[in-house]
Amino acid sequence: MSSRPDDADDLQAPAPGPASAPGPRAEPVTAPAGQPPRNGTIAWAIGFLAYLPVPVLGLIVAGVAQLVVGLGQRKHGGLAAVNGVRAANWGLTQLCWPVLMAVTVLIGVLTGSPGASGGVSFHPAMEVVTFTMLGLFFVVALLEAVYAIVGTVMASTGRRVPLPVIPFLRTPRR
Repeated sequence: MSSRPDDADDLQAPAPGPASAPGPRAEPVTAPAGQPPRNGTIAWAIGFLAYLPVPVLGLIVAGVAQLVVGLGQRKHGGLAAVNGVRAANWGLTQLCWPVLMAVTVLIGVLTGSPGASGGVSFHPAMEVVTFTMLGLFFVVALLEAVYAIVGTVMASTGRRVPLPVIPFLRTPRR
């Protein structure tokens, strides 16, 4: 026997109590009849595009898609705008890594010396920087999975997604 009341008790009307204090109340988000409320879920769910079977391209496609779709959520206002801009910021954040990786390799090639087999030999310090950037790129790919799951679940339940991202863009004020 559990200490939980019967299910029938859950269906009873609440006991009358004192009137609530006057003041601002959070109004539920309402949508047109037949449509669910807009909450920015799509901007986070589109992050799953990062797992296209093309290694680096998937992460770039997901970043661009989250940026575009997230910014498109601003026109809906409210929670959709907040979660959409946050997803757009995450898209921009994850797009920084391929750019930084390309710049790192370019610097390594320009400062390297010709290798014995016709390639370029990086300086030891540049090798460390390149492998560090590559490791961070894999961390961003792992974070994309976590952010896509957590962001999609939180937004779909009507909550603001508080995941840390670089704030490139701000939510419009209304």
